[in-house]
Amino acid sequence: MYIDVVRPETWDELNDSLKTQMGLLDPLRARAFKGLAHAVFEIAQGTAQFLAHKKAIGFIKGQTPAFENLLPYYYKETYEVNVLSHLQLQDVKTWADGLKKETNFVVFSEDHPVTGETYPFVDELDKILNEKRIYSFRISHFRHFHESTQSLRPYSVRLCSYTGNLAIAILGERFRCPPLMVQNMEWNHADVLQEALLASEGRKLNPSLISSFESSFQDIAKPYFTSEQPRLYDRAVLVFKDTSAEALAEKVFTKLGISIEEGWSQMDSTNMCHWSGVKMFSHWWEPTPSTETLRGMLIMSPTILENPQFAQALRESYQELLEEQTWTV
Repeated sequence: MYIDVVRPETWDELNDSLKTQMGLLDPLRARAFKGLAHAVFEIAQGTAQFLAHKKAIGFIKGQTPAFENLLPYYYKETYEVNVLSHLQLQDVKTWADGLKKETNFVVFSEDHPVTGETYPFVDELDKILNEKRIYSFRISHFRHFHESTQSLRPYSVRLCSYTGNLAIAILGERFRCPPLMVQNMEWNHADVLQEALLASEGRKLNPSLISSFESSFQDIAKPYFTSEQPRLYDRAVLVFKDTSAEALAEKVFTKLGISIEEGWSQMDSTNMCHWSGVKMFSHWWEPTPSTETLRGMLIMSPTILENPQFAQALRESYQELLEEQTWTV
């Protein structure tokens, strides 16, 4: 017989178990959410309601789509919204000093959800916001897999993405905000712990492999990153000229004898045909990549790069695609 109620304590117990599994020490706490968008919504909206007298907030845009849907609400509720592109954030202290004293929180991202680019202003901004006792909401798409959160400033919250269905927020000592609805959702304790564990396994940085691979393909593809750009070396990012990265990847999968599902778990693309959409990246990514860049961008994990047949299969597949696209009379 089904009883249509949820035991709220299940979520609290899950959070305690996640804290232990992640090795977090007091006074840090953990909260589980149903994906990154849910985590950002609950943390930001909950804080806005809990500290309703603080009617100013800040957003650093152009890094992530995770909080784009929040902005209309704050404009409607007549918040003073201080929005700045990360491209314009040249002097962190000057911008932070310009925030109103009653600023509730500032949201920004530590890294890029597609390319793994990292942002050098993150730690300085986090430090200054804490000194001003403004909540610092830091979104981490991948960085937390490689830099453990054993310490966090008191007014910081790190919103860590694990899978499409799981995000974990690490709460600093001074963060105080009751949950909105997450405690009344159904949670399977063992499944969530396993999902978090599996998402963390196999993540590795390999700067030498990534750099060497990207350099070796400069004759047919453009590396997305310059050598000076800060990034996570957990993926190679190349933009192939005059071809579809989706079609290229599928040819490679065939040559390597791996399934489409397995292949896309080791390699991905921003190609719009692959995603069956046209607006996934253009409305939030700054600087906005060109249509040609999105069409030809291929993102590859160290796992597939370590396959001894991969580089040759990729070259052969690219040449075959060019030939198929060439008209002959």
